[in-house]
Amino acid sequence: MPITAADRRAGPGPRARTWLGWAAAAGGIAAVAFIVGRAGSEVGLPSPTPSPSAAAPLPISFGTALDPITGLATQLTDRFRAGDTFAYSVQLPAAPGVDSVNVEIVLLEGDSGTVVQPPDDQGIVPTSAIIAFTVQTTKLLAAWGPGSYEMRIYLGATKKVAVGRFTLVETPTAS
Repeated sequence: MPITAADRRAGPGPRARTWLGWAAAAGGIAAVAFIVGRAGSEVGLPSPTPSPSAAAPLPISFGTALDPITGLATQLTDRFRAGDTFAYSVQLPAAPGVDSVNVEIVLLEGDSGTVVQPPDDQGIVPTSAIIAFTVQTTKLLAAWGPGSYEMRIYLGATKKVAVGRFTLVETPTAS
């Protein structure tokens, strides 16, 4: 039986077949992506979006005073002598919504450290994104002695939000 012109026109032309092939391929890829995405979400695989808790701790700023308007440490330094005011501050991205943080102090010795102040509650303003505090260096020297230290600030028991290093030195006595 011979093929007539009417038989040839019954199906799509070559250009239409090409477009239909591409559409079918795109549909197949979309279907596979949907199925794989659903399977991954149902088994509770971790999201590729980084979470804020995975962020590196914020830096702690040390100084000898706190600005009365901003509440941030001023006269920045990381070295304190007896008689200095020891001030520190951290600017959080948002108010923490809690009324205290835990502050830990570690004496740095070579490649290791010794905790000289286990995480201790410090009251803060829950609606402020600034954590700040002042104390006389003489009190810190009496409690921990001279040396290089690391301060770690936690929200709750384990979420480290800020880290900074400072040095306490004795004031030489006059002769």
